[in-house]
Amino acid sequence: MPEDDQRATRNLFIGNLDHNVSEVELRRAFEKYGIIEEVVIKRPARGQGGAYAFLKFQNLDMAHRAKVAMSGRVVGRNPIKIGYGKANPTTRLWVGGLGPSTSLAALAREFDRFGSIRTIDYVKGDSFAYIQYESLDSGCFAVESLFENRSFPGSQLPRKQILIKNKSVSCKHQKIS
Repeated sequence: MPEDDQRATRNLFIGNLDHNVSEVELRRAFEKYGIIEEVVIKRPARGQGGAYAFLKFQNLDMAHRAKVAMSGRVVGRNPIKIGYGKANPTTRLWVGGLGPSTSLAALAREFDRFGSIRTIDYVKGDSFAYIQYESLDSGCFAVESLFENRSFPGSQLPRKQILIKNKSVSCKHQKIS
């Protein structure tokens, strides 16, 4: 599960690529696992190592599926190496460990104390949700506050199970467990 890996991000590092690999070729190999928002290919000078790329998926689950399925597979002529890339700043938090009785209203009450929320993506009964804040500062404040105060005072959410990850924010803390 991606939420069990503290290093997991929606960005994948793809190594050991052919020097002539194309964006189209990478998209074709990886798009079956989810929506790819960005592809960046790096081609070091000849003799300085092989080409590598970064793929940014729309969400963590898509990146995780691609990482698991494609690790060691051949793209072009080489077996590729895959790892999680560095996180890029975003206002979106992943919240996991939610119980079936969690409501959208409870999520809103819990997370709006850290700043103005743009959207909450949650389907009743799912074990996870995405909280998108209006500002990067609010997202970092939520991650850092919840990491430092695991008791969730006044929360309507189950305290022992909840996990928070900001998959792309370079905040001081990235996970509650």
